[in-house]
Amino acid sequence: MFRLPRQLVLGMVLSACAIGCRAKEDDNCTLAHGRELAKTLCAACHLQPSPDEHDRETWRRQIFPLMHRHAGLTELNPEGSPEEREALARWRAVWDYYFAAAPLQPLPQPPRMPIQQDLDRFTVENPGYRRGLGYATLVKVDSRRRQIYVGNALTRSLDVLDEQGRGLASTRLDTTLTHLLPLPEGGWLGTQIGMVVPDDRPLGRVTRLSRTGLPFRVENDVLTDLVRPIETACGDLNNDGLPDLVVASYGNRTGVSGQLAWYENRGQGEYREHVLAERPGATRLHLLDANADGRLDIVVLMAQAREGVFLFRNEGNGEFTEVPLVTASPAWGFVSLQVLEFNGDGHPDLLVGNGDLGDFECPPKRYHGIRIYLNDGRFSFTEAFFYPQHGTYQTMAADFDEDGDLDVAAISFFPDYQKSPEESFVYLENRGRLTFAPRTFPNSERGRWLTMDVGDVDGDGDQDIVLGAAYKTPFPAPPEITSRWEKEGPSLLILRNNLRQPFAPPDNTAREATP
Repeated sequence: MFRLPRQLVLGMVLSACAIGCRAKEDDNCTLAHGRELAKTLCAACHLQPSPDEHDRETWRRQIFPLMHRHAGLTELNPEGSPEEREALARWRAVWDYYFAAAPLQPLPQPPRMPIQQDLDRFTVENPGYRRGLGYATLVKVDSRRRQIYVGNALTRSLDVLDEQGRGLASTRLDTTLTHLLPLPEGGWLGTQIGMVVPDDRPLGRVTRLSRTGLPFRVENDVLTDLVRPIETACGDLNNDGLPDLVVASYGNRTGVSGQLAWYENRGQGEYREHVLAERPGATRLHLLDANADGRLDIVVLMAQAREGVFLFRNEGNGEFTEVPLVTASPAWGFVSLQVLEFNGDGHPDLLVGNGDLGDFECPPKRYHGIRIYLNDGRFSFTEAFFYPQHGTYQTMAADFDEDGDLDVAAISFFPDYQKSPEESFVYLENRGRLTFAPRTFPNSERGRWLTMDVGDVDGDGDQDIVLGAAYKTPFPAPPEITSRWEKEGPSLLILRNNLRQPFAPPDNTAREATP
């Protein structure tokens, strides 16, 4: 959500007030009046939230002061002009409505199938990587080399591990790595966020990397002065034979610090920027030809303000049309996206994770979890599956058991540690027709999982899972769990698939059979 200029805030509120007041014979700030005003004022920046999406105390103690700042209301003087006083009074009517309509306690999570703590599909291994330095913003499996790459925010490095998780090499970077993209012509593009914490400075960059031995080598910066870029995609968007780039820059909150943009390849290492959306929140990307017209379109996850999944349809000549595919209020915390086919009809579907709780402290949310949206063949999507998981942070699908359908692995960075710590990692085994059996490994909350990747780590032909943890964060957890993390929290876990044959590491590898 943006910080709006004073005159814009004033004009927007008074315009909304006129609409609301005409609907009533009196000018009292009643709850009904506040409800009508909310339809216009809240929707100016994002989808209007329902009052029951938060409990009353969260609305009052957290969201009210946050929105007061970001909506620019601090710039209005309660003793100022009649217009300013009127605008603040109308906003107060909106808040009175939310405070009154919100439930006293958070609404409960819908029923879900219990998570069985029996994950015999995988063997859990702790390779002892960087013990005590857990802040993995990236883990990536290189199946061809049988290696694992880790972006570590504390060391600002790109580390190379072997199939057993032992360190082979480390490359120092300018900032923190969040995405690593192999290029068809060779080499890699590394997306460096700049600052992990919210920040508006243009410190992010996209860097070309190469490898001739074990360590990566920094070749040159391809793009600079980006505000917290998260991910980069590569494809020929204008059909000129040159690969262009798309960058999802999350930004922060104020102004237009974040954006979604594509960068036209002009040859000789030069790129021309074309902004597609001047707003913060772009985080995940997928390029595909959605309407079979021979042009690559862009599917993007937006995780700030107008949150959801959006299609930027390629109209040719460098023009794109934005089409919302899945939207919800910011409380849903969109954080993860995969585009892949689930039901065998040949049309790409959406695997979405909702669970970000990083904006302010609040109770777990009933609507957080794992969702599958099915494509009707016209790129219109309907929710077909939902598994509740508090604080979902990444979802990835693969046919782990090779029975012909996609299973789902999901991590949570904000699980309900008090009531269901086992949801820190959930494996959904596909039983057919979008029914899933949830499983996890015992003590999955031994790590606070921020990132994950899937791939064949050991070259046996089946799909393994690698989890990366982050501990040096401001987000609270129960003291007993925090104390355990400080003593023995793993920075990395390898969940080795036992489909082919259990992996037998050498004696000096720190290995944990599933307890």
